[in-house]
Amino acid sequence: MTEVRDAEARAASRRLLATSERELQRIVLDMHDGPVQDIFAALSQLQVLERALAADPTAAQRAAQAVRLLERALGEIRNFIGAFRPPGFERRELGQIIEGLAVQHETLTEQAVELELPGELGDCALPTKIAIYRILQEALANGHRHSGATRQRVSVERRGLVIALTVSDDGRGFEPQRVLAREEDVGVEGGHFGLRGIQDRVEMLGGTFTLESAPGRGTSLTVELPAE
Repeated sequence: MTEVRDAEARAASRRLLATSERELQRIVLDMHDGPVQDIFAALSQLQVLERALAADPTAAQRAAQAVRLLERALGEIRNFIGAFRPPGFERRELGQIIEGLAVQHETLTEQAVELELPGELGDCALPTKIAIYRILQEALANGHRHSGATRQRVSVERRGLVIALTVSDDGRGFEPQRVLAREEDVGVEGGHFGLRGIQDRVEMLGGTFTLESAPGRGTSLTVELPAE
């Protein structure tokens, strides 16, 4: 009976992950069709006003400041939309999606990603594919923003009925238990927001999560998830 309940719980978690991803894509689309268009229209009007106020230095300066603020906000929103644009989970195999994410990360950060991807990786269940993509996305972003790493390495392999993902870097490292404990308390901690989320995603799918790091020794994160 316990095994049946566990299987039902994992199945519900898989459905929840897929539903959450669809909801995220709806939010991204709504942002693009709503606020982004409004900000762009306001920016255009302000640029016209800035030119009209050329004879009034104080007013022109304030208009220019407003233009810069809107340009920055628009850029940040577009970066968010770009990061969470759906990569075609249903129609693309796991290897293609991972490779695309690595290229996107390199383009946005100008930091190289060493990718080890076997040609025979094949595909996997949709919830696992979504989880691996989001986990890799978070791990690469954390490594770039917070570790001070000069390189990042991604390895993906199929081990029987399991997909294993390892993301490592040569950055400054940190104390995993301390960070995870703080995330447990406050939800966001020192730029490592997402480690608890990664752990939760893995647990929902019945996988395993290993995090090795120490100050001055870099970080290595490994997750193993069921392929089917």
